[in-house]
Amino acid sequence: VRSMELTQKKTTMSFKALDGILRTTDERGGRQSLSHKCSELDRQIPQLLGVSKSILEHVVFCHQEDASWPLMEGAVLKRRFDDIFDSTRYVKALEAIKDTRKRYQ
Repeated sequence: VRSMELTQKKTTMSFKALDGILRTTDERGGRQSLSHKCSELDRQIPQLLGVSKSILEHVVFCHQEDASWPLMEGAVLKRRFDDIFDSTRYVKALEAIKDTRKRYQ
């Protein structure tokens, strides 16, 4: 549950995210409620679901207008796949392994 506030004045509107409540059920069926700031919820939900944030954004909760992203042009598609599979982190780890190997040979 997320709480938000929208204030409308004569010429402007302001949006403010207040807080959120995360309700979970444990193995025994007991419910737990934890109150967090919205930014903390954005970090905790992917962790609790066991998937990365990019998979949630680009695959699970993909908007209907963006559902054809696998057909996009090459550079955009590569960026999406890099986000989903976290390839930049993998490439950095490979480079670190190669550097360490060179030092010990």
